[in-house]
Amino acid sequence: MTAVSLRHPLLRLLAVLGISTIALPLSAQVIINGIDGANVQVQGNGVVIIGEPDPFGEVGDKKGDPRAGETARNEEEKAREKAPLSAQISEHILKLAEEEREKRLKFMAVVIDDVSRLCNLKKAQQDQLNLAAKGAAERSMKDWHTQAERYFRTRLDGADKDKAKEMLEGMGRVNFGGNRSEEEGESLDLWKDTLQTVLTDEQVKKYEDVLEQRQLDRIDAFAKMSVSTLDSHLRLTPGQKEKMGTLVHEAATEYLDDVQRYWGDYFEKGMLMSLANSAEEDVLKDILTEPQFDRLRDSTSNFDHFWDQKRRLKKAKAKAAAQRAAKNGGDGDVEDIKAKPAATRKKPAVKTE
Repeated sequence: MTAVSLRHPLLRLLAVLGISTIALPLSAQVIINGIDGANVQVQGNGVVIIGEPDPFGEVGDKKGDPRAGETARNEEEKAREKAPLSAQISEHILKLAEEEREKRLKFMAVVIDDVSRLCNLKKAQQDQLNLAAKGAAERSMKDWHTQAERYFRTRLDGADKDKAKEMLEGMGRVNFGGNRSEEEGESLDLWKDTLQTVLTDEQVKKYEDVLEQRQLDRIDAFAKMSVSTLDSHLRLTPGQKEKMGTLVHEAATEYLDDVQRYWGDYFEKGMLMSLANSAEEDVLKDILTEPQFDRLRDSTSNFDHFWDQKRRLKKAKAKAAAQRAAKNGGDGDVEDIKAKPAATRKKPAVKTE
């Protein structure tokens, strides 16, 4: 008997027509898509299953196809779009977080290069700083994550999950943490303590001296820009310019970091002049004429909320400091020592027996 499987449609057709495969000439061959995707070669002496797969029977992307993987990616995209709303928001935040983390790590790399060039660090010291920089960058992301979660989940609360992807992409970029958020890692105690541990006392002092001078240069430059803008706008007399310069320099010394964190590095005319508003109104009125004062207020009104808050906070701190000083018997404010804006804190003295 001929080993013919009638499961194949062509073989069943031959059987219905009464055509026996035995009657076929030996040279007559019919190639049929056979069982399990192999070729069935029908010959006069029966059925032979060839082990080569049918090239037209492959399912999915072919090897070498430039579009290989596209089907899988499309399926993943569809799955994401059908995912619950909460999962889509989490995935979007995760994607943004990776970009933000990379930005912060790049800034910390600049800081490490700065320390290395200034202090001639050894490789072992650089390796330790690299490790600490990763930890500082990651820890600085805590507030970023909190703000991102609040922002996206509040705005998409109750939204249609099928439209979530489009809505998330339409929100654009949001700068969580301020305009200088990438620099937050450098200000953390983790980074400062690592510098104290890794660097020698001589290296620490050298680095602190450089940072201190840079800060003084920034304050002077910012104060000069502010005074120059005020002079041009209000037409100050030499005496007025000197007094306003003193006020502005004090404000820059105390608030420059806050100003740049709030507005970034873009210095608009009104913002530069608003530095004078760190002082109380009666102080400004003693320096400026009434028309000058009114012109200043009109030109800087967009920034009142910022300086109103700073003045209130300054008064509250002064009051608290006076109360602590009285409680400590007039020895001064111990909080001022903790809040010292140094790049690093001094190493505690080691007691020896």
